[in-house]
Amino acid sequence: MRITLITCFYPPDTGGGGIAAYARYAAVGLTRAGHQVCVISATAKHSKARQTDDGVDIFRISSPFGSYYWTRLPLLGRHIRFIRDLVYAWRVRQTLLKMTADFRPDIVEYADIDAEGSFHPRQLCPYVVKLHTPHAVLRAYYSNKEVPYALGGIEWLEKKAIRQAAGISSPSYYLAQEIEKKMNIAQGCIQYIPNFIDTEVFSPRLNVSEEQPLLVLYVGRLEAMKGAPVFGQAIPLIADAFPKAKFTFLGKDHLAKSGQSQQLELQHFFAQAGLQEHVEFHGHSSPEMFLSFYRQASVFVLPSLFENSPYTLLEAMACGKACVVSRTGGMTEMLVDGESGLYFDPGNPKDLAEKVIGLLRNSEQRNSMGLAARQRIEQEYSLNVGVEKTVSFYQNVLSKTGKAH
Repeated sequence: MRITLITCFYPPDTGGGGIAAYARYAAVGLTRAGHQVCVISATAKHSKARQTDDGVDIFRISSPFGSYYWTRLPLLGRHIRFIRDLVYAWRVRQTLLKMTADFRPDIVEYADIDAEGSFHPRQLCPYVVKLHTPHAVLRAYYSNKEVPYALGGIEWLEKKAIRQAAGISSPSYYLAQEIEKKMNIAQGCIQYIPNFIDTEVFSPRLNVSEEQPLLVLYVGRLEAMKGAPVFGQAIPLIADAFPKAKFTFLGKDHLAKSGQSQQLELQHFFAQAGLQEHVEFHGHSSPEMFLSFYRQASVFVLPSLFENSPYTLLEAMACGKACVVSRTGGMTEMLVDGESGLYFDPGNPKDLAEKVIGLLRNSEQRNSMGLAARQRIEQEYSLNVGVEKTVSFYQNVLSKTGKAH
């Protein structure tokens, strides 16, 4: 089968988040399974227009109005994101048509975010949409200062691209149900395909010493929606019980609800609490550094106010870590509470602290949960499982559209 994956997020140029991680795993996994795969993505580094990486052909498109500066312009600034998405979607169409001389796909998969499939050339082949979390769902979790642009046009584009797709897949039942309600899609039309991960790359560290320092790890953007302030408020409570514990934030700084730097707000809070020496911020770093911190962690926390199917949780589970996560969104499907991890009430730092403290006090429970988490990943979220379900989904769509391969 010849497959084109289209998302503006693809490493290394525009990687770093869950969409980029999924696209990379899907492209490489499908290629290893014997399919021909190419990717159309954006570039933020003026890379070559065409590259090859791990057997995958990658076509890079420059994104118009890429600077955050454009969103700050009076009047026009609030709509520049919508204009950018329209222009970029048209460039995607043009690239897709130009490359058909060398590579004519049987099926195209678009990410839902920013509606890159708005101008898909229907005469070429059917297209499907992979749900990650469109703005119609996300907007409830961001303030106007965090998202300083108009969302109405973007949401309209995304809805149009999703509803006109020949097939839709979602990595969580929760998001599938949300999209069915918000976009008037018939119940059961969205195919559940969990996100998947390379379990050979993300794996537990061997010969872990019981004497290593206690480390509580947060991985994700530093922003309110990801729960960074919630974890911040929980840290003094955890430190009271474990004065020698260390806390690490690993992720890129973003705007707080105040419109200021979230990292600076947290650092000021820790300084006032006398905990600055116990807390480290490492920003967004290399995949090797992420893996190193996962393996060092005693407990992984994911305090987001909303998540679909976060790769940070998959990565921590694959590394055999005990995880404490918000009981919200698609995360409620990923752990077995009390067996492969613990849930806490979203936005409740006291409940988060109590769950973390309990695990820090009980190394046997941490180890058993980490083992159960790793087994769950191997059984339900491994690369082979995900690729098999994805191929089956594509084949069903092609069969229904009369394009069976």
